[in-house]
This record gives sequence, structure tokens and C-alpha cells, in this order.
Amino acid sequence: MNLALLLVLGAIWGTSFLFIKIIVTEIGPMTLVAGRLGMAALVIWMLLRVLRVSPPRERRTWAAFAVVGLLNGALPFTLISWGEQFIPSGWAALLQATTPLFTILLAHILTRDDRITPTKALGVALGFCGVGLLMLPQIREGLTTWLWGMLAIVGSSVSYALASIFARKQLQGQPPMASAAGQFTMGFFYMLPLAFTFERPLDISLSSGALASWVTLAVLGTVIAYIIYYALLARTSATFTTMVTYIVPINGLILGALVLHEPLGPLVLISLGLVLGGVLLVRR
Repeated sequence: MNLALLLVLGAIWGTSFLFIKIIVTEIGPMTLVAGRLGMAALVIWMLLRVLRVSPPRERRTWAAFAVVGLLNGALPFTLISWGEQFIPSGWAALLQATTPLFTILLAHILTRDDRITPTKALGVALGFCGVGLLMLPQIREGLTTWLWGMLAIVGSSVSYALASIFARKQLQGQPPMASAAGQFTMGFFYMLPLAFTFERPLDISLSSGALASWVTLAVLGTVIAYIIYYALLARTSATFTTMVTYIVPINGLILGALVLHEPLGPLVLISLGLVLGGVLLVRR
């Protein structure tokens, strides 16, 4: 059962990159993220009401939600959506797999909980070699939109890593669904004014496919994915749950190639192997 849940979670998060690619061809990235977080917040608050889970009221907790809502929601979601305007969805899924590498690196710098060992250092170096290999052709051409798109996805990985370090210390003991609700809500409050300032969310005209992808991304790729994630954490361990890192990029690359006919050449596959190999060493 736990393995099945892990596979489902990897499939959902891997599919999310495909949905983002479909949506961002028709609306701006900030509008996309504002709608995603708004719909997710609405759904999860309804679930909390049905399940009679009381949200926290302390200012300190909501201040923590504000930080996590930025680092684990508004900022990385926007960077991914913006980056996918220029690069294939499968590449975004692959670059997102670097999150554990940045997590161990930043945890070593910012905390005393998780120190880098020689094996982990080798894993970080191997993973970054995979990223560098994927970026090398674009680096040779200069600051192209493809390179900026890839850098945006890498930036989202850094944001996720910072969020995990912060949340581990500041949100201990909070009900997982309440934490998710706080994160989605604060992220939505960040993105709504930005969407109206830099884009025109009221003037959008979506195709049925993009609209369906938007709703599915919010409900399936955000709310349900978080529920499965927290259920796995409760049923197993963090080590088991983080194995989803190996599933997401593989699923994202396959879906991008099959559905959107994105390139899947030797360079991408070698880069995938290096990144996943690095993550494996870091997780040991």
C-alpha cells in the first residue's frame, strides 16, 4: 500500500509539469500561480471544515505560514511556471530533482542537524555535474531564454530547500493539513496583487484543455498530492517518502516526450542519470 501511494505521488507531481506547460502557453505565470493557490486554498479549507480540524490562531504560527507560503508556494511555483515558457516540461521535472542536493548543502550551512559527509559531497558534485551538462549547450550560446528558463527551475529548487529547512524547525507539531492550508492561503495573498499588477487575469480566454489542466493542477497536483505526501510521512518515514524524487523526473520526461513530443536525447538521459545518482548518494 505504501509503495502504491509513493508511485501515485510521483505520478501526480511528474504530471504537474505537463499541466503547467499546457496552461502557461495561454496565460501568464503569475495568473497561473494565483489561480492554482487560490483554488487549492479553497478546497483544503473546505476539507478542514468537513474534518473539523481547527486552524492555528497564534501570530507566530501565521508568520511561519507567511514564510513557507513564499518559499514553498508563491516563489517556486512562479519560477517553475515562468521557466516552462522557454524549456520543455520534462527538463523542468529533471532540474527540479536537484532539490535534495540544495537541501543538504544549505542544511550544512544554516543548521547543525545535517552535516555533509564525503559521500554526500560526492553526491552533490555528481548531481550538479548533471545539471551543468544539461545547461552546457545553452551556456555556450550565451544568455538565451532557454538558459534563463533552466536557471529559474534551479532557483525554485533552492527555494524548496530553504522552505524545508525552515518548516522543519518552525512548524513542528502543526497538523499537516492546517500547515498546507496556511501555506496555500499566504501564497495566494502574495500572488493575487502581483498577477493584477503585471498581468491581466480578468482578460484571459482559456481553451477547455488549459482550464481542465489548471483545475487538475490545483486539486490533484497541489491539494491531493500534499495529502498523500503527509499520509506517507505518517505511515512510513521521511527517508521512504523522499524516494518520490526518483519517480518525478522520470515520469515528467516520459510524459513530455509522449504528450508534447519534447526532445529526449542522450544528453538528457545522461544528465538524468547523473542527477539521480547524486540524489542517491545524498540520501544514503
